[in-house]
Amino acid sequence: MRTLLATVLRGLRARLLLSVGSVLLTALAVGSAVLGPVFQDAVTNSYLVTRLADAPNNLTGLSWAYRPPGGTDPAAAAAEATELAQEAGSGAGDTYVAPQTFLRSDETAGLGGLVRLAAKEGYCDHLEIEGRCPSAPGEVLMLAGDGELTDLGPGSTLDVEGTGRLEVVGLYTVPGPERPDEADWWFDLSRFSSRTPTPPPSSQPYRPAPLLTGYDTFSERLVGVGYDVLVDRRLEPPADLDIAGLDRVRAVAAAQEDLEVQVDSGSFESRSINDIDGVAAEVRAQQATARSSVSPAVLSLVLVALALLLRLLTAAADLRLPELALASLRGLPRHRMWALGLSEPLVLLALAVPLGGALGLGGSWLLVESWLVPGLPLPLPWTSLVLGLGVGLAAALVAVVAIGLVLRVDLAEQLTGVRRPTRARRGAVVAQLVLVGATLLVLLSKLSAGKPGEPDVTDLVLPVLLAVVAGLAGARGTAALAGWWTRRGPRSRSLPTFVAARTLSRRREGTLVILPVTAAIAICVFGAGIYDSASQWRASVAATRAPAAVVWASDLPLSRTVALSRAADPDGRWLMAAGTLSSTGPVFTVADTARLTRVAQWSGQWTPGTSTDEIAGLLRPRAPAPVLTGRRLTVDVDHRARTGDELTLRLRLVSAQGDVGFAYLGPAPPGRTTLVADVRACREGCRLEGLTIGGPAALKTTVEGTITLADLRMDGEPVDAITGAGWDVAPDASAPDAITSVEVEAGELRIEAAADEPAILQLTTGDLPEALPVVRGAEARTEPDPNAFSTSSPLTFAVDPVVEAGSVPLLGPRGLLIDYDMISADREVYDQDSSEVVVLARADTPAAVSAELRAAGLSVDRTYADVRAGLDGEAYALALRLYAVVAALVLVMAVAALAVSTAVQLPSRRRDAASLRVVGVSRREVMSAVVRELAVVLGSTAVAGLAAGALAQYVVLRTVTLGYAETLSTPALVAAVDPLRLALLALVTAVLFGAVALASAVLTVRGARGATLRENAR
Repeated sequence: MRTLLATVLRGLRARLLLSVGSVLLTALAVGSAVLGPVFQDAVTNSYLVTRLADAPNNLTGLSWAYRPPGGTDPAAAAAEATELAQEAGSGAGDTYVAPQTFLRSDETAGLGGLVRLAAKEGYCDHLEIEGRCPSAPGEVLMLAGDGELTDLGPGSTLDVEGTGRLEVVGLYTVPGPERPDEADWWFDLSRFSSRTPTPPPSSQPYRPAPLLTGYDTFSERLVGVGYDVLVDRRLEPPADLDIAGLDRVRAVAAAQEDLEVQVDSGSFESRSINDIDGVAAEVRAQQATARSSVSPAVLSLVLVALALLLRLLTAAADLRLPELALASLRGLPRHRMWALGLSEPLVLLALAVPLGGALGLGGSWLLVESWLVPGLPLPLPWTSLVLGLGVGLAAALVAVVAIGLVLRVDLAEQLTGVRRPTRARRGAVVAQLVLVGATLLVLLSKLSAGKPGEPDVTDLVLPVLLAVVAGLAGARGTAALAGWWTRRGPRSRSLPTFVAARTLSRRREGTLVILPVTAAIAICVFGAGIYDSASQWRASVAATRAPAAVVWASDLPLSRTVALSRAADPDGRWLMAAGTLSSTGPVFTVADTARLTRVAQWSGQWTPGTSTDEIAGLLRPRAPAPVLTGRRLTVDVDHRARTGDELTLRLRLVSAQGDVGFAYLGPAPPGRTTLVADVRACREGCRLEGLTIGGPAALKTTVEGTITLADLRMDGEPVDAITGAGWDVAPDASAPDAITSVEVEAGELRIEAAADEPAILQLTTGDLPEALPVVRGAEARTEPDPNAFSTSSPLTFAVDPVVEAGSVPLLGPRGLLIDYDMISADREVYDQDSSEVVVLARADTPAAVSAELRAAGLSVDRTYADVRAGLDGEAYALALRLYAVVAALVLVMAVAALAVSTAVQLPSRRRDAASLRVVGVSRREVMSAVVRELAVVLGSTAVAGLAAGALAQYVVLRTVTLGYAETLSTPALVAAVDPLRLALLALVTAVLFGAVALASAVLTVRGARGATLRENAR
């Protein structure tokens, strides 16, 4: 035993480089197996904590309403409500913070609607106030937006039923999402919403935001008006919260359902609307997808490590040929030969397995500390231990295979110490053919698959299968090509090329490295591609949901919002208005597309090859609408037509505030006359968008002949509103055939009409096409829905998809992007068709411009950075970060294995180089031969690896979802391989492999002397 141990230690020291490399690769394989489950559990727990922390308080917190008995002091009522809430939520532990109270009166008449008073201790410290904080009974704060709507401000008074006259001492602004701590202090900011009155049929009264005041107003001024104490407990998840802890939180929340307790003559009841069950279901779904996402990365890394380990152990066993031959000559029995052969690998494994476990835990801790929630404890699931030991056993099996390959060599070849190429055994050939067949079957099944779904077993094995097949093809192809080249002889070719080809055809060690290194490169390309593609997909999703750095929510109609953005930013440098409109089929994102390039976040994946400048040019009207500024409009009309009634002109004018108005001119008698209209709405400028010609009040009438308009003036000053304005028949004219021609010549607009039936002549500016141009999302409808209940929507018009896009802002792949001026020109866009109106802003928007938006009642709804951070924080996204780690590790492993393998071959290469030097070959030619040999090997390795990895990425991305798609507006994942990323990886590979090849060539030639042959002959 002592002799065997001494032999093992002597052998490990003699082959130190191989020993260190084998320990490192085994440790990496074991560490990867340990890291995978640990990181997957940590990712799930981290996502659980962040998901609960980021969710709105009213969806995760606990809320109650306490109705105190009549005459109860407000401060005492708040204290009693707090005690009742602590008792009701006693099982919540530290997961929920201490109760907070908010007094709110019943609705009572005031300001022409229904008013509430509200109070909370210390409220003034958590608001932006213009004026001062109330200090006496009857003093209140009013929401700034309500103050503008009602023309009330500091010093104003108002009468509220049940409270008497109240004095407004200040206007308040509630904190927005940019101040989360302040928002949490109020628990639910929706309690400060202000609702303007609505017209019939709903006829909802005006409901301003609560008037904030002190407790003394409640105790001294409320008469005949009751109040509630709203009690809230906000969820504050600790960093160590896991799925089991979430179940306990769910139990506490479930216990509050339908809770109602009678307290004296008052009541205490639950008002919670939390959705903890929904969050739990989402977290469990993400846990499953995170597990399936981590598995391919871990499996790939482990298999590559084992493949490289097999190469190193085989090389180590080859170097032990003389030692094993001597043992065989001494008559060592078969089992002793196996024991001698396995002694060194098993010692290495005994060192590597615990080292791998330590690496796995250390790497997990480093990733958790770097990427996940601060303070998150490191989990240690039992699956990590099982998988780590399993990889250790797999490494032992690899060692058995490597030693078995050496022991099968006959004694004569063992004694020579040189392995010559032999024909592949039939079993090996059959196994390779089966492997290729299985790869083709999996590849065809993935290419023919339908819609993307969660990763399955084929996604786990396909990258590895493609990598192995590419490595086999590279190794066999390189050897076959070198043999063919050698058989052709050195005639008419350079000696270095012939020597390199001969070496590759005869030295098996030179091509054996192609298989494992190709697999490593393929997995590197695949891992980097998956990680980068998922990152680009999340950027696309974020740009869909938040199409600019800052998204401001607007309660104003779309027309007013567009006007506001243009007034606040006349040059279009920072702001762009947008909104969504619905019709009976298509849904539209309407945007001020002239500002698209400067303001919007536009993903390059949506319209590859088409820039936003080109898109804006295709969507915008082909001619600008003329702008009229003044109060008195005059126009010369030459009436040469036969009409059934007196002729009246109606001009459609859109003010600078976005309000649509009409100016009526006429009646126009036959012949030439000058018509005058008062257009006070155009004092600050308005756009002339349309012209209607008809009978009295522009109603239908018969018109046949020519009508000419000329010399349009505002306040006596000529205005060029005809030439270049793009006058033509309105695309949605009710009687388009009633106008036979529209001509503009010498500043005159000549209209030829042939309406022998009553009709209205409708014209618009802008040179609008019959079908309005749109950017069509990948899944967007362009025709009305035949199953719709009604087709009377004003948004039923023809569209022309001039650009196909993977997604459009706000609506994603199901929407159509259309320009605001194009859709609104001479067309009514009703508020009820709009479901969201926003102003998109750049990150560098000046504070003065942002202040104008706030003053108009807009508020920051979301930012691109926050949306992207939320997507990057999902369990799925965090798990996919492991692919970046895998890509870096396998590349490092490939370079390390290549360096070790090349170093092991260095003595035999020096012998070959020394033989050439002895027969007179120059040092330069020897160097050239070595460099060419390594260039062919490493070049074929890199090409095969890059191709296999790119193909695996493309195929897998076509059929797998790399994110949590929760809505129809989520754009699809793009499966295309990024050529820039592939080129960068190729460059990195070339630099690393080139450095190894050059170093090996220099060392080979430097040691190639005749003395080398004499030393080997002794």
